[in-house]
Amino acid sequence: MHYFDEYCEVHLDPDIAPYNWVFRSQEKISITFGVHVSKHPDFGQVVYELNDGKGYCDIDRITTQTEGIIENGFKMFSVILPPIGNGGGYQYRVGYIDIDGVEHISEISHFLFVCDEAPRSMREIPSVFLGMVNNHHVYGPKPSVPMTSSPKNWNSRLFYSIMIDRFARSKHPIRSRLSLVNYDLSCPHSSHGGTIAGVTEHLDYLKSLGIRVIILSPVYVNAPDGYHGYHPIHLLMIDPRLGTIHSLRQLVKKAHELDIAIVLDVIVNHIADSINWPEYGGPPQGEFKYIQGDESAVMPFPIEARNTLLFHGPEYTDMVNQRLFGFLEDWRTETPYVRELLIQHLKYWIGETDIDGFRYDSARHVGLDFWEPCVEEISRYASVLGKKEFLQIAEHAGSTHEEVIEYNSAKFSGLIDYPTYYRVKHSLGDANWLSSLVDYFCGFLEPSHSYYAGWQNNIMFLDNQDTSRVFHEFLHRTHNRDQARIRVHFALACLILGPQTPSIYQGTEQEFDGALGWHEDENKPDSMGHDCYVREDMFDNPACTWKFGPINRKTFQPYNKNHPTFILIHKLAETRWQYKLIKNGRRTLLYENHKIRCVLIHDPAEKYSFLVAMNMGKDIFDFCFKPPHGYGDFTQLKILVVTSGEATKLSTGEIHLQLPAFAFVLAQVF
Repeated sequence: MHYFDEYCEVHLDPDIAPYNWVFRSQEKISITFGVHVSKHPDFGQVVYELNDGKGYCDIDRITTQTEGIIENGFKMFSVILPPIGNGGGYQYRVGYIDIDGVEHISEISHFLFVCDEAPRSMREIPSVFLGMVNNHHVYGPKPSVPMTSSPKNWNSRLFYSIMIDRFARSKHPIRSRLSLVNYDLSCPHSSHGGTIAGVTEHLDYLKSLGIRVIILSPVYVNAPDGYHGYHPIHLLMIDPRLGTIHSLRQLVKKAHELDIAIVLDVIVNHIADSINWPEYGGPPQGEFKYIQGDESAVMPFPIEARNTLLFHGPEYTDMVNQRLFGFLEDWRTETPYVRELLIQHLKYWIGETDIDGFRYDSARHVGLDFWEPCVEEISRYASVLGKKEFLQIAEHAGSTHEEVIEYNSAKFSGLIDYPTYYRVKHSLGDANWLSSLVDYFCGFLEPSHSYYAGWQNNIMFLDNQDTSRVFHEFLHRTHNRDQARIRVHFALACLILGPQTPSIYQGTEQEFDGALGWHEDENKPDSMGHDCYVREDMFDNPACTWKFGPINRKTFQPYNKNHPTFILIHKLAETRWQYKLIKNGRRTLLYENHKIRCVLIHDPAEKYSFLVAMNMGKDIFDFCFKPPHGYGDFTQLKILVVTSGEATKLSTGEIHLQLPAFAFVLAQVF
């Protein structure tokens, strides 16, 4: 029994709620609870809100049957909720009518979901022999949908990172309250109703921007504080507020029709805060909070995860085995049982959805004893399904290349390049000197140590869901949007036409300017930064004032394709896509003075080259130079990109350039 106030619940029966909180549509949803006889209950009732997931909602109450009085003085009641179809759910509270006819309703509510597709146990995912890859037998689930081969030209594509909850609400926002996750449009820490269907409805917007890879935030069912997707509580089910497995399949299918690949963010480091360890009131081996009576807790899925011995306790303090942020339950990934469970769950998402890659969250908090077999096995499984170029990128947020390169033996397809990002960001203190961006574009920031897949295959970014916006970095220093835009355009040109695989974050194209905020006074020694302030809604949401962070309200229409930054990103993305030389060509410095650099991107096998001229400072420069001997005669020059003002003339034997402040010019040279 679970006792709270005058009520009790039968809460450890795996066939009834709330221990089981995911039911099949053909299963009866049973609830059994009691009211202490001292409260003089006449009969019990359950008050519920029903949502069928298709737009129909109903609020009602149902009278229970009386089961009798148990020895500890509780009068027991039971009820079977009305049936509901696949994809729906209930939020309910128990209560009673006393002998005087007065209604009493508990303040504690529970969520129940109906989902026929999501396995509740790993045993529900059949693993069969699928073939041989490199002399290895490959086992795993048979695909549920046709498989599409993954792209071979990842490095030519512009990536776009999406946080589903904040990107787009569907035209029919009927799922927003169907979740364990708190929904509050006015709160930057809560769900705001973005859905997978909303992403699908805006694929044309992304295609127009020039996006050819979407990195999709995690889709798992999350704990109440997990609007972002990184606090999973069910590894095999899509959070109902985001959609269903069908809506994810539809997104992947329609994206593929537009030649857009989908990379799914996945989590193998942790699950949501679920366990009371000894120092927090639990027994020696820890105990799930639900079992100890935490009214907001649920038991995790799959059911194989319901063993505290599978997780590290708070006594572990090293980078790999500690509880992330001090509260997320850390998997014992060093054990074969946990490794197999997590790898099988990854195969499930590939076979069910036809995705093209994984972004592995919190990679540095998981040991190589997990990553080495995982990456190899996922590569084999994807390959046998026809996805020979399946992408596996790791989010290792190390500050130095040496830290990140320690993970070379995992053989990721690439890593998110935090060390290079930090190198660029830390140089932006003077907004009037952008040499670090030019150094990046020229390839001068490539480390001397080698990455497994090569530095060029790492993902480079200027902002993401965990960092302050690049527009904020310049606006904070210039206090002028026009001046900030000029610098951001220069930075975007260096990024998207740069030597690594480029990625942008939702809202960059609309000049979002949020920054990391603070839970409290940042001068306090125990204060913590908060990243919700860089997770602004792409859609209109006047209810949220973002009052806790340095965020300006948007001054533009949502999804504006005529925004100058949107237009520039499109031009840069299409240039990178059209001209393979941008990715593969050698970058040679032709001319340099204290504010100007001219770079030739060339390859002897090509009939053309690219000339790039960059003004790193705030002064206008007008100058001429002759290309060094040995690079041929430039007989024709075609301007492709100019980020600021007018530039460039070609005279016989020399190049004449007039570069406005922070101008980036790309020209095709014949």
